[in-house]
Amino acid sequence: MPIEITERRRQPRTNFSQVVRIIRFDPGWPPEYCTTFNVSQNGLYFATSEDHYAPGMNVYVTSDFRPDSQINYAMAAVVVRVEKLEENKWGVAIHIFSPSSSTVH
Repeated sequence: MPIEITERRRQPRTNFSQVVRIIRFDPGWPPEYCTTFNVSQNGLYFATSEDHYAPGMNVYVTSDFRPDSQINYAMAAVVVRVEKLEENKWGVAIHIFSPSSSTVH
C-alpha cells in the first residue's frame, strides 16, 4: 500500500545558495558560516559538518551574510529538523521567527 506524504510547509521553497551566519543563543559557541541549499520566506536549509544542531535549538541567522557589510541583520530562529546526509555531513532546516531589532556585525 503506498504511503501518503503530507506537505507541511506553509511557504514554497526556492533552490537558492547564499552565505548565512548561524549563531547559537549560547555565547560560548563560535558562529558558523554555511551556504544554503534552499530558502523560503520563513526558513532555510543548509548542510554542515557540525553535529551539535538539534530540533528545538534556538539560533540567530544572518542571511546573505557579508563580512564587510555595515548592515547584517540577525533574525531569531529555531532548528526544526536535522538529518544525516553523507559521511560527516548533516542537513539542518531552520524556521525563522522575525527580524531582530539589533544589527549584528
